[in-house]
Amino acid sequence: MSGNSPQSGTSGGEETARDLTPGHILVAFEKLFGGGRGVQKFPRSGLRYVRLAGGASLVEQNPKKKSEWGELARVGRRVAWVMREGQYLARVVDGEVVMLD
Repeated sequence: MSGNSPQSGTSGGEETARDLTPGHILVAFEKLFGGGRGVQKFPRSGLRYVRLAGGASLVEQNPKKKSEWGELARVGRRVAWVMREGQYLARVVDGEVVMLD
């Protein structure tokens, strides 16, 4: 994967996947939608993301997608996904974290 991929590496330090708690995710969520430091953008889509522990990333929902989540994003809801290596680990909608199996 390229250096611009949110799955490459970690957010730094000694963080691991077990640090991927709802609390840590919420901090990143507020950073993502509040414009804090560490927010990056994918060059092609322009979608924003924040690197998380254990090689995961929090990625904002693409409002152009034809899905219920894309529709929520289009009407102004704040939707993001925690992903690692193509797997969805959690969903966050307006600050409510749902860990996925």
